[in-house]
This record gives sequence, C-alpha cells and structure tokens, in this order.
Amino acid sequence: MRALQKLVRNGNSTQVTIPRPALFWLGWLPGEAVILEVLENKSLLIRRPASDEFMPNRAKTVVLDRELPYTP
Repeated sequence: MRALQKLVRNGNSTQVTIPRPALFWLGWLPGEAVILEVLENKSLLIRRPASDEFMPNRAKTVVLDRELPYTP
C-alpha cells in the first residue's frame, strides 16, 4: 500500500497520519507504542517494539564455591 500524506504541525512536534486500512492490515491499534528509527539513508522505520527491548538486563548470577581452599 502506498499513500501520499502531509506532515502536520502539532505543537512542538510534527506528525504524519497512518491511514486506517494500513493500521488494520498491520494489526496496530491507536494508542499502541511504536519505535521510530532514523536510518543512515535518511529514511524512517516505524515498528512495534520487541518485548526484550524494555526488560531490564538481569545481573549474572554469582555462584560461590563452598569448597574453596583455606589459606591462613
């Protein structure tokens, strides 16, 4: 699908409207979070975030060896 859209000023930001048929085809809902990426070739990539992008990085589990040698 291809649609010619205008950039619209909205306060201090600018928005572009995604047509309803495109939203239905993508399975996206209004109010849903998306990630906007600016690529090196000056194009935009808009995608849903993956679940692991928002999860905190867990610290590695430290296992202490109880059989350490005793050194006086």
